[in-house]
Amino acid sequence: MSANKIFSNLKQAAFAGLDLSRKGSVDEPIKELVDFINSLERYFTTSSCSGRIVVLADTPEEEPSIQKDGCKWVVVSHTQCTCEEIFTKLDPSIGDLSFKFEAFVLHVQCRTLDDAQLMLSCGVQAGFRNSGISLKSRKNSNQEWPKIIVAIRSTHGIETPLSTDGKLLVTSEYVDHVVTKANMLMDENLKRISRFHKNLVQQIKVD
Repeated sequence: MSANKIFSNLKQAAFAGLDLSRKGSVDEPIKELVDFINSLERYFTTSSCSGRIVVLADTPEEEPSIQKDGCKWVVVSHTQCTCEEIFTKLDPSIGDLSFKFEAFVLHVQCRTLDDAQLMLSCGVQAGFRNSGISLKSRKNSNQEWPKIIVAIRSTHGIETPLSTDGKLLVTSEYVDHVVTKANMLMDENLKRISRFHKNLVQQIKVD
């Protein structure tokens, strides 16, 4: 079986499988981008997040269904937030709270190394300078083939504690400060996603 056929089979199998993300669907801000990538024979996405502002509660006693890595998601937003939206949800009695901004991340399996380099170049040019390529050898029916994954990502992020031992550590003014910072990062994050999408469309046309 050719490497191209193996890749095609893997792509079909990936699309037939369940979406194992917490919400079970692609984030709306990157749906068009993900759909475009998956429409191309040479690529398919394996995981993605458009970027998010979150408040987490460390609640190991809670049910796994509402947890991510031992934490309950108190607030999750893929767009900008207000201080009020965050501060009114801060109940330190439910666990140790923390605030995070996490930037866009996208993992794409690529048919060839050249395809991966094109994807990587588009990401870096858009501002996702922490992007990279991983290359591993895999076997399928005793036939070796390369598993090539491109990770498009940046280092922009915020993480700060908000409460501990049932006590709130911050004021509304501090929450306003970190939310403002997170909103600025979210705005830049979405601009980079747009540039990446445009770069990719242009390069695919040229290629």
